[in-house]
Amino acid sequence: MDFFSVLKALAALAFVLGLLLGGAWALRKYGSRIGLKAGAPSQDLKIVEWRSLDMRRKLVVVRWGGREHLLAVAPTGDTLIASRDTPAPFAPIPPESDKS
Repeated sequence: MDFFSVLKALAALAFVLGLLLGGAWALRKYGSRIGLKAGAPSQDLKIVEWRSLDMRRKLVVVRWGGREHLLAVAPTGDTLIASRDTPAPFAPIPPESDKS
């Protein structure tokens, strides 16, 4: 390989990397206009708890919009088992004082 072909390969590599970086910059800058959202994830949706039933199936409690949903998650599909309002957090019971 002579010097000209090495220079041509490096120029092609720089061009391709420039296209990738330019595309990433454009997506970040203008992505919200085409429906792509960037930023912090929603604090409204949380997985509260999950338990494995076996190797492939799980029970999941998801909190969303002031409600909790119990889901059965499996490779064949997901099923809503139950829903309820989010229970209020309980306050710890103060210890009784011994005044004898």
